[in-house]
Amino acid sequence: MQATLADLARLLAAEVEGEAQTRITGIAPLEQAGPGDLTFITQRRYAARLAACRASAVLVDRHLPVDRPALRVADPLHALIVLLEHFFPLRHPRWGIDPRAVLHPSVTVGADVSIAPYVVIEAGARLGDRVVVYPGTYIGAECVIGDECVLYANVSLYARVHLGRGVIVHSGAVIGADGFGFQRQADGSYRKIPQVGRVVIGDGVEIGANTCIDRATVGDTTIAAGTKIDNLVQIGHNVTIGAHTVLAGQVGLAGSVRVGAHVRMAGQVGVADHVTIGDHSAIGAQAGVAQDVPPGAAVWGTPAMPLTACKRLHVYTSRLGELFQQVRQLQQRVAQLEARERRS
Repeated sequence: MQATLADLARLLAAEVEGEAQTRITGIAPLEQAGPGDLTFITQRRYAARLAACRASAVLVDRHLPVDRPALRVADPLHALIVLLEHFFPLRHPRWGIDPRAVLHPSVTVGADVSIAPYVVIEAGARLGDRVVVYPGTYIGAECVIGDECVLYANVSLYARVHLGRGVIVHSGAVIGADGFGFQRQADGSYRKIPQVGRVVIGDGVEIGANTCIDRATVGDTTIAAGTKIDNLVQIGHNVTIGAHTVLAGQVGLAGSVRVGAHVRMAGQVGVADHVTIGDHSAIGAQAGVAQDVPPGAAVWGTPAMPLTACKRLHVYTSRLGELFQQVRQLQQRVAQLEARERRS
Protein backbone atom coordinates (compact mmCIF):
# COMPACT_ATOMS: atom_id res chain seq x y z
CA MET A 1 0.00 0.00 0.00
CA GLN A 2 1.19 3.51 -0.76
CA ALA A 3 -0.83 6.72 -0.62
CA THR A 4 -0.71 10.26 0.69
CA LEU A 5 -2.80 11.61 3.54
CA ALA A 6 -4.68 13.63 0.93
CA ASP A 7 -5.54 10.43 -0.96
CA LEU A 8 -6.82 8.80 2.22
CA ALA A 9 -8.78 11.90 3.19
CA ARG A 10 -10.71 11.71 -0.07
CA LEU A 11 -11.48 8.05 0.57
CA LEU A 12 -12.77 8.77 4.09
CA ALA A 13 -14.19 12.28 3.61
CA ALA A 14 -11.74 13.20 6.38
CA GLU A 15 -10.02 16.44 7.34
CA VAL A 16 -6.23 16.57 6.95
CA GLU A 17 -4.23 18.26 9.67
CA GLY A 18 -0.57 18.94 8.88
CA GLU A 19 1.31 17.93 5.73
CA ALA A 20 -1.24 16.52 3.27
CA GLN A 21 1.47 14.92 1.11
CA THR A 22 2.79 12.73 3.94
CA ARG A 23 3.47 9.32 2.38
CA ILE A 24 1.71 6.33 3.97
CA THR A 25 3.01 2.83 3.25
CA GLY A 26 1.25 0.84 5.97
CA ILE A 27 -1.31 0.75 8.77
CA ALA A 28 -0.14 -0.36 12.21
CA PRO A 29 -1.17 -0.16 15.89
CA LEU A 30 0.44 2.36 18.21
CA GLU A 31 2.93 -0.10 19.72
CA GLN A 32 4.18 -1.43 16.36
CA ALA A 33 3.95 1.52 13.96
CA GLY A 34 7.08 2.98 12.39
CA PRO A 35 7.99 5.63 9.83
CA GLY A 36 5.62 5.52 6.88
CA ASP A 37 2.81 3.98 8.89
CA LEU A 38 -0.59 5.43 9.67
CA THR A 39 -1.58 4.54 13.23
CA PHE A 40 -4.97 5.06 14.85
CA ILE A 41 -6.64 5.98 18.14
CA THR A 42 -10.16 4.58 18.32
CA GLN A 43 -10.55 5.15 22.07
CA ARG A 44 -9.29 8.21 23.91
CA ARG A 45 -7.87 6.16 26.79
CA TYR A 46 -5.03 5.13 24.43
CA ALA A 47 -4.07 8.71 23.50
CA ALA A 48 -1.15 8.88 25.94
CA ARG A 49 0.62 6.12 23.99
CA LEU A 50 0.93 8.30 20.90
CA ALA A 51 3.94 10.23 22.26
CA ALA A 52 6.13 7.10 22.12
CA CYS A 53 4.79 5.98 18.73
CA ARG A 54 7.00 6.38 15.62
CA ALA A 55 4.15 6.50 13.06
CA SER A 56 4.23 9.22 10.40
CA ALA A 57 0.55 10.08 10.86
CA VAL A 58 -2.45 9.20 12.97
CA LEU A 59 -6.18 8.62 12.42
CA VAL A 60 -8.18 10.31 15.22
CA ASP A 61 -11.46 11.98 16.06
CA ARG A 62 -12.06 15.66 15.34
CA HIS A 63 -10.97 16.99 18.73
CA LEU A 64 -8.07 14.97 20.18
CA PRO A 65 -4.81 16.99 20.19
CA VAL A 66 -1.96 15.23 18.35
CA ASP A 67 1.72 15.87 17.69
CA ARG A 68 1.96 14.86 14.00
CA PRO A 69 0.00 14.89 10.72
CA ALA A 70 -3.49 13.52 11.19
CA LEU A 71 -6.66 12.37 9.49
CA ARG A 72 -9.61 13.66 11.52
CA VAL A 73 -12.97 11.89 11.28
CA ALA A 74 -16.16 11.67 13.33
CA ASP A 75 -15.76 7.92 13.97
CA PRO A 76 -12.16 6.62 13.85
CA LEU A 77 -13.13 2.96 14.19
CA HIS A 78 -15.51 3.14 11.24
CA ALA A 79 -12.83 4.94 9.21
CA LEU A 80 -10.28 2.26 10.12
CA ILE A 81 -12.64 -0.43 8.86
CA VAL A 82 -13.01 1.42 5.55
CA LEU A 83 -9.22 1.71 5.21
CA LEU A 84 -8.61 -1.96 5.96
CA GLU A 85 -11.29 -3.07 3.50
CA HIS A 86 -9.86 -0.79 0.83
CA PHE A 87 -6.20 -1.69 1.15
CA PHE A 88 -6.55 -5.33 2.17
CA PRO A 89 -9.53 -6.67 0.20
CA LEU A 90 -10.40 -10.27 0.97
CA ARG A 91 -9.64 -12.52 -2.00
CA HIS A 92 -10.55 -16.19 -1.86
CA PRO A 93 -8.79 -18.80 -4.00
CA ARG A 94 -10.45 -19.74 -7.28
CA TRP A 95 -10.63 -23.52 -7.49
CA GLY A 96 -13.77 -23.91 -9.57
CA ILE A 97 -14.73 -27.45 -8.57
CA ASP A 98 -11.41 -29.15 -7.96
CA PRO A 99 -11.31 -32.69 -9.40
CA ARG A 100 -10.01 -33.98 -6.07
CA ALA A 101 -13.23 -32.92 -4.32
CA VAL A 102 -15.86 -35.64 -3.85
CA LEU A 103 -19.40 -34.58 -4.71
CA HIS A 104 -22.37 -36.96 -4.72
CA PRO A 105 -24.09 -36.91 -8.12
CA SER A 106 -27.23 -35.40 -6.55
CA VAL A 107 -25.42 -32.32 -5.21
CA THR A 108 -26.47 -29.06 -6.83
CA VAL A 109 -24.19 -26.03 -7.03
CA GLY A 110 -24.87 -22.45 -8.08
CA ALA A 111 -22.88 -20.12 -10.28
CA ASP A 112 -19.26 -19.20 -9.67
CA VAL A 113 -18.78 -21.70 -6.84
CA SER A 114 -15.25 -22.48 -5.62
CA ILE A 115 -14.71 -25.94 -4.06
CA ALA A 116 -11.22 -26.86 -2.92
CA PRO A 117 -9.39 -30.20 -3.00
CA TYR A 118 -10.44 -32.88 -0.54
CA VAL A 119 -13.88 -31.44 0.15
CA VAL A 120 -16.64 -34.05 0.57
CA ILE A 121 -20.27 -33.13 -0.14
CA GLU A 122 -22.99 -35.71 0.48
CA ALA A 123 -26.24 -36.55 -1.27
CA GLY A 124 -28.87 -33.88 -1.71
CA ALA A 125 -26.76 -30.95 -0.56
CA ARG A 126 -27.39 -27.62 -2.27
CA LEU A 127 -24.87 -24.80 -2.62
CA GLY A 128 -25.88 -21.32 -3.76
CA ASP A 129 -24.01 -18.86 -5.95
CA ARG A 130 -20.46 -17.74 -5.18
CA VAL A 131 -20.01 -20.18 -2.28
CA VAL A 132 -16.39 -20.84 -1.28
CA VAL A 133 -15.44 -24.12 0.42
CA TYR A 134 -11.85 -24.53 1.64
CA PRO A 135 -9.89 -27.83 1.75
CA GLY A 136 -10.89 -30.66 4.02
CA THR A 137 -14.43 -29.45 4.68
CA TYR A 138 -17.28 -31.95 5.00
CA ILE A 139 -20.86 -31.06 4.04
CA GLY A 140 -23.43 -33.64 5.04
CA ALA A 141 -26.51 -34.90 3.28
CA GLU A 142 -29.28 -32.40 2.48
CA CYS A 143 -27.36 -29.40 3.76
CA VAL A 144 -28.38 -26.07 2.27
CA ILE A 145 -25.64 -23.45 1.83
CA GLY A 146 -26.84 -19.97 0.88
CA ASP A 147 -25.29 -17.61 -1.64
CA GLU A 148 -21.84 -16.17 -0.83
CA CYS A 149 -21.15 -18.37 2.18
CA VAL A 150 -17.52 -19.10 3.06
CA LEU A 151 -16.56 -22.35 4.80
CA TYR A 152 -12.90 -22.33 5.79
CA ALA A 153 -10.67 -25.41 6.07
CA ASN A 154 -11.81 -28.48 8.00
CA VAL A 155 -15.31 -27.27 8.80
CA SER A 156 -17.81 -30.08 9.44
CA LEU A 157 -21.50 -29.68 8.67
CA TYR A 158 -23.55 -32.69 9.69
CA ALA A 159 -26.69 -33.59 7.72
CA ARG A 160 -29.50 -31.07 7.18
CA VAL A 161 -27.70 -27.95 8.36
CA HIS A 162 -29.09 -24.81 6.73
CA LEU A 163 -26.91 -21.72 6.27
CA GLY A 164 -28.39 -18.43 5.08
CA ARG A 165 -26.76 -15.96 2.74
CA GLY A 166 -23.25 -14.71 3.48
CA VAL A 167 -22.53 -16.97 6.46
CA ILE A 168 -18.84 -17.30 7.39
CA VAL A 169 -17.70 -20.44 9.21
CA HIS A 170 -14.08 -20.52 10.38
CA SER A 171 -11.77 -23.51 10.48
CA GLY A 172 -12.55 -26.44 12.73
CA ALA A 173 -16.13 -25.45 13.51
CA VAL A 174 -18.61 -28.32 13.85
CA ILE A 175 -22.26 -27.57 13.12
CA GLY A 176 -24.99 -30.14 13.59
CA ALA A 177 -23.27 -32.65 15.88
CA ASP A 178 -25.59 -34.51 18.24
CA GLY A 179 -26.93 -32.66 21.22
CA PHE A 180 -25.90 -33.93 24.66
CA GLY A 181 -28.99 -35.97 25.46
CA PHE A 182 -28.98 -39.19 27.50
CA GLN A 183 -31.43 -40.93 29.83
CA ARG A 184 -30.09 -42.57 32.97
CA GLN A 185 -31.14 -46.22 33.21
CA ALA A 186 -32.01 -48.26 36.27
CA ASP A 187 -28.60 -49.97 36.22
CA GLY A 188 -26.79 -46.58 36.20
CA SER A 189 -25.92 -46.65 32.51
CA TYR A 190 -27.08 -44.04 30.00
CA ARG A 191 -29.21 -44.51 26.91
CA LYS A 192 -28.75 -42.04 24.08
CA ILE A 193 -31.74 -39.90 23.11
CA PRO A 194 -31.76 -39.73 19.29
CA GLN A 195 -30.90 -36.24 18.05
CA VAL A 196 -32.91 -35.86 14.86
CA GLY A 197 -33.41 -32.08 14.51
CA ARG A 198 -31.59 -29.49 12.44
CA VAL A 199 -29.42 -26.39 12.77
CA VAL A 200 -30.74 -23.31 10.96
CA ILE A 201 -28.46 -20.28 10.70
CA GLY A 202 -29.58 -16.90 9.35
CA ASP A 203 -28.00 -14.47 6.91
CA GLY A 204 -24.71 -12.80 7.77
CA VAL A 205 -23.85 -14.93 10.78
CA GLU A 206 -20.13 -15.44 11.50
CA ILE A 207 -18.98 -18.51 13.43
CA GLY A 208 -15.51 -18.66 14.98
CA ALA A 209 -12.88 -21.38 14.79
CA ASN A 210 -13.51 -24.60 16.74
CA THR A 211 -17.00 -23.53 17.75
CA CYS A 212 -19.60 -26.28 18.11
CA ILE A 213 -23.32 -25.87 17.45
CA ASP A 214 -25.45 -28.93 18.25
CA ARG A 215 -28.46 -30.02 16.26
CA ALA A 216 -31.83 -30.06 18.01
CA THR A 217 -33.16 -33.21 19.61
CA VAL A 218 -36.31 -32.52 17.57
CA GLY A 219 -37.11 -29.27 15.82
CA ASP A 220 -34.36 -26.72 15.20
CA THR A 221 -31.39 -25.09 16.84
CA THR A 222 -31.64 -21.58 15.39
CA ILE A 223 -29.29 -18.61 15.14
CA ALA A 224 -30.84 -15.47 13.66
CA ALA A 225 -29.35 -13.07 11.13
CA GLY A 226 -26.31 -10.97 11.93
CA THR A 227 -25.19 -12.82 15.05
CA LYS A 228 -21.42 -13.03 15.59
CA ILE A 229 -19.92 -16.00 17.46
CA ASP A 230 -16.31 -16.11 18.62
CA ASN A 231 -13.92 -19.06 18.71
CA LEU A 232 -14.42 -22.00 21.10
CA VAL A 233 -18.10 -21.39 21.79
CA GLN A 234 -20.48 -24.27 22.66
CA ILE A 235 -24.16 -23.95 21.69
CA GLY A 236 -26.34 -26.80 22.87
CA HIS A 237 -29.32 -28.52 21.30
CA ASN A 238 -32.55 -26.57 20.71
CA VAL A 239 -30.94 -23.24 21.59
CA THR A 240 -32.40 -20.16 19.88
CA ILE A 241 -30.38 -16.97 19.46
CA GLY A 242 -31.88 -13.70 18.24
CA ALA A 243 -30.56 -11.32 15.63
CA HIS A 244 -27.32 -9.35 16.00
CA THR A 245 -26.25 -11.00 19.23
CA VAL A 246 -22.53 -11.27 20.08
CA LEU A 247 -20.98 -14.24 21.92
CA ALA A 248 -17.32 -13.95 22.97
CA GLY A 249 -14.87 -16.84 23.30
CA GLN A 250 -15.66 -19.87 25.48
CA VAL A 251 -19.29 -18.98 26.04
CA GLY A 252 -21.32 -22.10 26.75
CA LEU A 253 -25.09 -22.32 26.25
CA ALA A 254 -26.80 -25.44 27.58
CA GLY A 255 -29.76 -27.06 25.86
CA SER A 256 -32.95 -25.10 25.12
CA VAL A 257 -31.52 -21.73 26.16
CA ARG A 258 -33.35 -18.81 24.55
CA VAL A 259 -31.22 -15.75 23.81
CA GLY A 260 -32.85 -12.58 22.56
CA ALA A 261 -31.72 -10.07 19.95
CA HIS A 262 -28.82 -7.63 20.42
CA VAL A 263 -27.51 -9.50 23.47
CA ARG A 264 -23.81 -9.24 24.41
CA MET A 265 -22.04 -12.06 26.27
CA ALA A 266 -18.43 -11.65 27.33
CA GLY A 267 -15.88 -14.46 27.52
CA GLN A 268 -16.54 -17.67 29.44
CA VAL A 269 -20.17 -16.93 30.23
CA GLY A 270 -22.08 -20.10 31.09
CA VAL A 271 -25.88 -20.35 30.81
CA ALA A 272 -27.87 -23.20 32.34
CA ASP A 273 -30.47 -25.12 30.36
CA HIS A 274 -33.89 -23.62 29.60
CA VAL A 275 -32.84 -20.12 30.75
CA THR A 276 -34.16 -17.10 28.79
CA ILE A 277 -31.91 -14.09 28.13
CA GLY A 278 -33.90 -10.97 27.21
CA ASP A 279 -33.26 -8.64 24.28
CA HIS A 280 -30.53 -6.00 24.62
CA SER A 281 -29.11 -7.52 27.81
CA ALA A 282 -25.39 -7.73 28.64
CA ILE A 283 -23.62 -10.49 30.58
CA GLY A 284 -20.16 -9.89 32.04
CA ALA A 285 -17.16 -12.19 31.67
CA GLN A 286 -17.25 -15.54 33.50
CA ALA A 287 -20.81 -15.02 34.69
CA GLY A 288 -22.79 -18.12 35.58
CA VAL A 289 -26.42 -17.62 34.59
CA ALA A 290 -28.93 -19.99 36.15
CA GLN A 291 -32.03 -17.80 36.07
CA ASP A 292 -33.78 -15.74 33.40
CA VAL A 293 -32.27 -12.33 32.58
CA PRO A 294 -34.80 -9.55 31.88
CA PRO A 295 -34.58 -7.51 28.67
CA GLY A 296 -32.06 -4.69 28.90
CA ALA A 297 -30.45 -5.97 32.10
CA ALA A 298 -26.71 -6.08 32.80
CA VAL A 299 -25.56 -8.99 34.98
CA TRP A 300 -22.24 -10.27 36.22
CA GLY A 301 -20.76 -12.83 38.59
CA THR A 302 -21.59 -16.38 39.66
CA PRO A 303 -24.42 -16.71 40.32
CA ALA A 304 -25.17 -13.86 37.95
CA MET A 305 -26.73 -10.80 39.56
CA PRO A 306 -27.40 -7.18 38.55
CA LEU A 307 -24.18 -5.36 37.75
CA THR A 308 -24.51 -2.78 40.52
CA ALA A 309 -25.12 -5.47 43.12
CA CYS A 310 -22.16 -7.50 41.87
CA LYS A 311 -19.82 -4.50 42.05
CA ARG A 312 -20.99 -3.79 45.60
CA LEU A 313 -20.35 -7.42 46.53
CA HIS A 314 -16.82 -7.23 45.10
CA VAL A 315 -16.13 -4.14 47.21
CA TYR A 316 -17.35 -5.92 50.34
CA THR A 317 -15.35 -9.03 49.49
CA SER A 318 -12.15 -7.02 49.04
CA ARG A 319 -12.61 -5.65 52.58
CA LEU A 320 -13.18 -9.00 54.29
CA GLY A 321 -9.69 -9.09 55.83
CA GLU A 322 -10.11 -5.59 57.23
CA LEU A 323 -13.61 -6.35 58.53
CA PHE A 324 -12.39 -9.60 60.12
CA GLN A 325 -9.73 -7.70 62.05
CA GLN A 326 -12.30 -5.15 63.20
CA VAL A 327 -14.60 -7.91 64.44
CA ARG A 328 -11.73 -9.53 66.36
CA GLN A 329 -10.88 -6.20 67.97
CA LEU A 330 -14.50 -5.68 68.96
CA GLN A 331 -14.68 -9.19 70.41
CA GLN A 332 -11.58 -8.50 72.49
CA ARG A 333 -13.04 -5.21 73.78
CA VAL A 334 -16.33 -6.88 74.68
CA ALA A 335 -14.43 -9.63 76.51
CA GLN A 336 -12.45 -7.00 78.46
CA LEU A 337 -15.63 -5.11 79.40
CA GLU A 338 -17.33 -8.30 80.53
CA ALA A 339 -14.28 -9.22 82.65
CA ARG A 340 -14.32 -5.78 84.34
CA GLU A 341 -18.04 -6.12 85.02
CA ARG A 342 -17.53 -9.49 86.66
CA ARG A 343 -14.75 -8.10 88.89
CA SER A 344 -16.79 -5.11 90.04
